[in-house]
Amino acid sequence: MAHWFDLGDVAVVPLIEDDRLLIEPGEFFPGLEPDLADWYAQEPWFDRATGKLVFVIQSFLVCSADEVLVVDACVGAGKDRQRAEFDQLPDRWMRQFRATGVRDVDAVVFTHLHTDHVGAATDQRELVFPDAPHYVVEEEFRYWSSEAGAAAMRRTGDYLADSVLPIEQAGQLSFVAPDAVVGKHAELVPAAGHTPGNVCVRVRGSAGTVLLAGDTLHHGVQVRHPELSTRYCVDPGAAAEVRRRLLTEESGAVLLPSHFPAPSAGRVRRSGFEFADELVRGGQFRYREWVGS
Repeated sequence: MAHWFDLGDVAVVPLIEDDRLLIEPGEFFPGLEPDLADWYAQEPWFDRATGKLVFVIQSFLVCSADEVLVVDACVGAGKDRQRAEFDQLPDRWMRQFRATGVRDVDAVVFTHLHTDHVGAATDQRELVFPDAPHYVVEEEFRYWSSEAGAAAMRRTGDYLADSVLPIEQAGQLSFVAPDAVVGKHAELVPAAGHTPGNVCVRVRGSAGTVLLAGDTLHHGVQVRHPELSTRYCVDPGAAAEVRRRLLTEESGAVLLPSHFPAPSAGRVRRSGFEFADELVRGGQFRYREWVGS
């Protein structure tokens, strides 16, 4: 169901490319045997029929009356990818983007440069938002441009070539500090570990604040077990430390991880992850109507 998050003078709008990607627990978390009595091994986090973890692939628009940011860009359409669920996708992302009524964006922000966060920024190697700066931490780009990054891409398909390098070649890839202010309502929060330049994005509105937590948390099992990093983390120890710090320092704050099941935004409680229903607005977000309201 279409929905968005109401922060008063700011709206955070999910663009959901896949609302139910099922993954074997051992693929992401080697050796994990989910505790079927625990909350993270129940719907909407876990598919009992297949015994697989449930993930969402999504990115976000951060909208105010005078600025629109894109935060991450999912897998994208028509890209050659090794994972079957990512290969040659239809244009789900752009259909959702257009449905919002937004036409121009002021900037694109990449939390990190994994294949499921950059693809829709280009179409046939042409920039989707040719006039917008695309912000990324320099360490992130340098790592994926290195031999170590190239080796990792042999597993996924060379998404740097078709989704990131065209942005650099067009002169629209802008390096920023991991704590940079990237918009009138958005600032980066350092979170290196999952990848060398990984960041979160804090969004502040007149009626609330949300931390777009990216891939610091992939699944609810990491709320229960913060020490558990994925096999895709470049530095698993640092990723776990960032996660522990986030869950401690952001206690009570609304977290919006990229891959949590919809509606995705919520707070960590003793009983698990409590979705922030008070921020959720149902239905299709329409920018011009929202600005005029």
